[in-house]
Amino acid sequence: MKRGGLSRAAALAAAVACASAAPACRSDAPAPAPPPAASEASAPRPPVDQALPGELAEGTEQAFGLPIPRRMKVRARFPDAVFAVGEIPAERVANYVRTRVLAGNVETGPAKTIFSRATVKSAPQRMLRVEVVSRAHVSELVVRDETRPPPERGLSVEERWRRSGLTPDGKVLDPTRLE
Repeated sequence: MKRGGLSRAAALAAAVACASAAPACRSDAPAPAPPPAASEASAPRPPVDQALPGELAEGTEQAFGLPIPRRMKVRARFPDAVFAVGEIPAERVANYVRTRVLAGNVETGPAKTIFSRATVKSAPQRMLRVEVVSRAHVSELVVRDETRPPPERGLSVEERWRRSGLTPDGKVLDPTRLE
């Protein structure tokens, strides 16, 4: 029975011939790598010294190891907190912080993003609380150092209680200090 130009036997013979010839066509050289996917080939890679579109660049000032974005100005600096302000959308500032810290908890709201129990990836020795707040047309970045001081060595239990202003029973040593 002949349909479409080849008989069943001829088609079977052609298949056997191709299968037996396939090993002879092989070479010991590895197959060429497939071309990169269209999305990989067309994705622009910025030079090392440039930021991606929409990405904030690091500035020269720091808050406890966290670089402040270049377009923000430090308005106040205290021993345990740094306040910076800039005309940048709060979402971009939050994304900037997100790429630079490891946070134990992140709370996101419409006007504020809080990174609590955070450490800076490049300086993990400090425990921080970072807040990004949207105020009118500006964003405020608040970085608080919540690192606990190391405990004093060699103190007795009674001395620790006394330094906190309490007796070992939990009673106040000097009630006038509470006023």
